[in-house]
Amino acid sequence: MGARPELDGSSATAFPSGVQSMSIEATEHVGPVIFWRKELRDGSGGAGQYRGGLGQVVEISPTQGHEIYFNAMFDRVKNAPRGREGGEDGAPGSVKLDDGTVLAAKGRQHVPAGRRLILELPGGGGYGPASERSPELAKQDVEFNYIASRA
Repeated sequence: MGARPELDGSSATAFPSGVQSMSIEATEHVGPVIFWRKELRDGSGGAGQYRGGLGQVVEISPTQGHEIYFNAMFDRVKNAPRGREGGEDGAPGSVKLDDGTVLAAKGRQHVPAGRRLILELPGGGGYGPASERSPELAKQDVEFNYIASRA
């Protein structure tokens, strides 16, 4: 989620924030899928006086001997989440297979047997100029990989 005036964005949260999903364990139990990882996406938050939240990386594969199809409905893949009032953009998302094959962000997609789907969900945009962030928080943002380090 993007930053707001006076508050950093929440990580791994969509807007509106009432979005819910089934637990990984329940999903693996009812479908022929394995979740290999679901973690915060380093460097995906947009810098700003208030930092954008981090996206996440989700890696899923069909169980051995299966293939899966899914309906992709991802936004902010071709266009990064925009920063506001001088804040920097968050990282755009991507939808791909582990062999580098890029999948469409919309529509029915196929994950063949033996491949993994890698979803890199976008980070949130920053709010306000990064030069106005407290030096302590700016240093922490880089140390914790919340934003890409600025050279």
